[in-house]
Amino acid sequence: MDFDESVEYLYSLGNEVEAMKLGLDNIRKLLAALDDPQNNYLKVQVAGTNGKGSVCAFLDSICVHAGIKTGLYTSPHLISITERIKIDGEEISADDFAKYVTRVRETTETEQLYATFFEQMTAIALLAFAEKGVELAILETGLGGRLDATTAANAEIVAITPIDYDHQQYLGNTLTAIAHEKAGILKKGVPAIIGVQPDEARAEIERVAE
Repeated sequence: MDFDESVEYLYSLGNEVEAMKLGLDNIRKLLAALDDPQNNYLKVQVAGTNGKGSVCAFLDSICVHAGIKTGLYTSPHLISITERIKIDGEEISADDFAKYVTRVRETTETEQLYATFFEQMTAIALLAFAEKGVELAILETGLGGRLDATTAANAEIVAITPIDYDHQQYLGNTLTAIAHEKAGILKKGVPAIIGVQPDEARAEIERVAE
């Protein structure tokens, strides 16, 4: 596929929130079929409501200036879909993007896997980072955290920015419910940086951590 064909293909897969209804099995199977590219570098995953994109951008800039080769995966994009994947602060090229989309599509078809738009975008980013030799991938959680495709990357450090009411139709109508979903990125033995939170959200994050 060329770039235009790859974009058309991805958009044919539907909206970005469908994957959350399905859990992490599909994205884990897809990554395994791609030889688990996420295991080739360190990863930071950032969830939250307010400021997660900014935190990712700041961290990426700091690391690039410190001489660390980074991969940055964010969503959504404003103009071009290539904005979602940056390597050393630069957007992935259209040709490279098309190449990785083609690889991921062929893998899903060969393995007879169903993977949504966001799951395939996540796999494309993680594959690109491995092949470009990044040292650190910075992953912005798309929606929630517990069932978000980026969680399948098994980051070595996680962060949760301030939580507020967002995506209530998917995450729940209380700060406790929303915090529970976002705290789903916490893992045993993995350091977590937690931003200043409303009391209700903080209590739920601490409960999940325990």
